[in-house]
Amino acid sequence: MLSEYAGFLLAVIIGAICFCVWAVSHIVEWIEPSRVQGKYYSLALSAWVGPLVALIGFAYLQGGFYWVEG
Repeated sequence: MLSEYAGFLLAVIIGAICFCVWAVSHIVEWIEPSRVQGKYYSLALSAWVGPLVALIGFAYLQGGFYWVEG
């Protein structure tokens, strides 16, 4: 990545989009069950948990984000 800040924003944006898709599809499934396989929900779950784990791991290994401190 070009910078730590750009990587952080990309991970947050992708994670937020994937979380919203997962949440909406889960709510719709509760309201009206469909024939979607359970594998879809685990894949969608990993799509937003992955960036979260990567952000936490990066912050832990680097000791935080230098651009937050100013």
